[in-house]
Amino acid sequence: EEEDDDEGGEEDAEVRGQRKEWEPTAEEKVLLREEFISQMHQRFLDGKDEEFNYSEVDNNPDYDNLDLVNRDAEDKYFDEEEDDVEEEEEMTS
Repeated sequence: EEEDDDEGGEEDAEVRGQRKEWEPTAEEKVLLREEFISQMHQRFLDGKDEEFNYSEVDNNPDYDNLDLVNRDAEDKYFDEEEDDVEEEEEMTS
């Protein structure tokens, strides 16, 4: 007795001259969708979306996260200040 992988439909379709298309399982559909979204997201971040005008965002200060920019500048300043204090302490020890 032969086991039918697709309830006999695949062989019957090929006999009639039609080849049945591969159809992903529900789990495969989820994985394929996640992979597609991930690739499109990365493509956008890499600046490869030809339908998006990146210069409108890059050159618009309204989109800058000024809180983050200011925090980074403060962190850099205080890190440099700490380094200077540590160097002075090492020299006086």
